[in-house]
Amino acid sequence: MNNNPIEHSLAWALERLAQLQGVSINMMRLRAAVERHGRPGSMSGVTAVCASLDWSAPVMMNHPDRVMLPLLCKTKSDGWGVVVDRDPQQRWVVEFADGTRPVDEAALTHSAMVAMRQRGVAAQSDTFEAVLKNALRPYRGVLVEAALASVFMGLLALAISLFSMQVYDRVIPTRSEYTLIILGIGVLLAILLETAMKFARSRVMDSLTAGLDSRLSRDIFQRLLSVRIDQLPSSVGSLAGQIRGYEQVRGFYTGSTLFALVDFPMALLFLAVLMVIGHPLVALVPLVCGLMALVVGVSRHRRVNALASQGLSAASRKTGLLVEVVEGAETIKAGVGSWKFLSRWIAVNSDTIRQDLDMRHVSEGAGYFAATLQQFSYVGIVMLGSWVIINGGMTMGALIACSIIGGRIMAPLVTLPGLIVQHAHAQAATRSLEKLYALEADNHGVPRPLVPQKLQGHYVLQDVAFAYGKNAPAVSIKSLTIQPGEKVAVIGPIGSGKSSLLKLLAGLYRPTSGRVLVDSLDMAQVNQQVISQHIGYLQQEHRLFHGTLRENLLIGMPDPGDDAMQMALQRSGLIQFVAGHPRGLDLPIHEGGKGLSGGQRQLVAFTRLLLTQPTVLLLDEPTANMDLAQEKRCLSVLGEEAGVGKTLIVVTHKSSVLPLVDRIVVVSGHKVVMDGPRDAVLMRLKKASEPVSVQPSNAAAQGVQVVTA
Repeated sequence: MNNNPIEHSLAWALERLAQLQGVSINMMRLRAAVERHGRPGSMSGVTAVCASLDWSAPVMMNHPDRVMLPLLCKTKSDGWGVVVDRDPQQRWVVEFADGTRPVDEAALTHSAMVAMRQRGVAAQSDTFEAVLKNALRPYRGVLVEAALASVFMGLLALAISLFSMQVYDRVIPTRSEYTLIILGIGVLLAILLETAMKFARSRVMDSLTAGLDSRLSRDIFQRLLSVRIDQLPSSVGSLAGQIRGYEQVRGFYTGSTLFALVDFPMALLFLAVLMVIGHPLVALVPLVCGLMALVVGVSRHRRVNALASQGLSAASRKTGLLVEVVEGAETIKAGVGSWKFLSRWIAVNSDTIRQDLDMRHVSEGAGYFAATLQQFSYVGIVMLGSWVIINGGMTMGALIACSIIGGRIMAPLVTLPGLIVQHAHAQAATRSLEKLYALEADNHGVPRPLVPQKLQGHYVLQDVAFAYGKNAPAVSIKSLTIQPGEKVAVIGPIGSGKSSLLKLLAGLYRPTSGRVLVDSLDMAQVNQQVISQHIGYLQQEHRLFHGTLRENLLIGMPDPGDDAMQMALQRSGLIQFVAGHPRGLDLPIHEGGKGLSGGQRQLVAFTRLLLTQPTVLLLDEPTANMDLAQEKRCLSVLGEEAGVGKTLIVVTHKSSVLPLVDRIVVVSGHKVVMDGPRDAVLMRLKKASEPVSVQPSNAAAQGVQVVTA
């Protein structure tokens, strides 16, 4: 836990400043940023924290300005606070973590304006194209530098052509060795300078590539994390392939921008130079060949685009199958189904190979044609140039220079087929990423999500229906109310919609129709970070991540300290597992928690739930994989947690869990069919011939609400 008072005051002040600005922030991420970047007593530390959270840099102010309130400030005695007003005695009213009091301006060591970004509707509705433009915008200066370097390199490249012309026209006829030496030294210097500029441009482009890669990967991954759970595609492998496509987009823009900005205009400049030092008739040769290369490249563009889309789809299916096989290796082995997946792999791999070959044939064909045109251009320049020389229209040196410049003109056009292929792949990847950005994010359509200080767990469901895609509704509830502090069990047959109902209450899903209210607030209006902080959701199959046991226990949380960690471990019983391993909490965990039993994974999740200390507990089969002794221990701890006024909603098939609750909701056919006190509901179920087919006779007298469709 953070015991540094300066760090604590800075985290509190930034949190309070966000509240006053009406901005919702992730408090766990904020506190972690304050701890990680250090220097909490200086403005450089505040700047580092703001940069890590993607906020605008703080603007330092010599004196607080009432027009700019609220402002971040710091005093020597009380640490960081927020200036909110000025009293009649002209003292600044400052809110600190321990209260509000007036402060003389002389006591303020720092004051700054911090503008926090609000990621509301505008951010959530961003397209990948908009994200790409925003990522490229900071590098406009880098592109200009690289473009200027390319222009100078192109001009220096003319030195060789002019050198050749001068040698053939002036040096050789006059046998001037002194002139030859001077020209040779000059062209050597030009070559060295061009080489140096190539290295410089390479360094500049490396910084652009690294920066763009970092920015795009961060933004895309952040978008993925913000997508609502019910919006995620069913194929994990295909989704991974789509996200990886940003590399092709980055490669295209870092490679093609110089072509668009420099190489093609320089080819036109070289063509003008060729006309000046040679003859207009000679200049027609590279012009015609260049236009033919452009026509062929553009004519293949549509075909290449179609092949790129098909290739990306085949590659995504291949990645999806690979991920599916690796994750389900045990099932495949146990079911003797290897041959079936092998045949599927062969089929999808054949599709990928065919798509790659088709793309290669198209691109190589265009490339061979462009190379042939380059050779035709050289031969045409020499032939027409010789005819012009015979007729006295130009010199031998000019012909040599024209042949060199002609190669420079055709060079960027030869790369056009490869550039078109890159563009097609980038377009296909962009379309794929646009699908990711089209998915609804948390708090979709809410410009400024609500940030309540606490959630008590007063749930009201009104005409709620939820369906997975276009399937039949998985949940259909006309009305359901759960009071704060109430202990409720949700029971029913398999596939009746119990887990889906719990995910709706956890804010992970948004109902297809109707509303889910928590503490009289529509859950769609409440910031997802606030929901995650106050509503503890324990899923039926908890997934662990690569790292250490400590890291898995503290996902997204600041370290609460060893005392709190030890207490949680002892209460859950995980302490025995930790103490039995030589590395303790630094025990390495593999992807998915492989190597741990289902009960151990469930116990890790249960311990993490105790560490978060939520006010609402949503549990989906919390003891499903535990033995009797461990189950008894965890149920005892749950009883202690629920006994302090917390709201408890548990989905279970085990009768041993029911003593924790006071109320039972029976779900069948995706609807609530019975709702009432625990003992009364159990009695009705015991008397009924079918577990959830209950007759309404005398139910009201027992306090049981029986719902008939």
